[in-house]
Amino acid sequence: MKKYLLLVEDEKVWMKFKDMIDRDINTEILELIKEKTQKGKKKDEK
Repeated sequence: MKKYLLLVEDEKVWMKFKDMIDRDINTEILELIKEKTQKGKKKDEK
């Protein structure tokens, strides 16, 4: 399995995200990635 480093430059946004999640950070981020990839194309693609 490949591992990636997540860099979040906005400390306030990161803290808010951490306070909102119910599970571990990796699981939450993977769920966000799955949701985004299931939606389909990028905004600028048609």
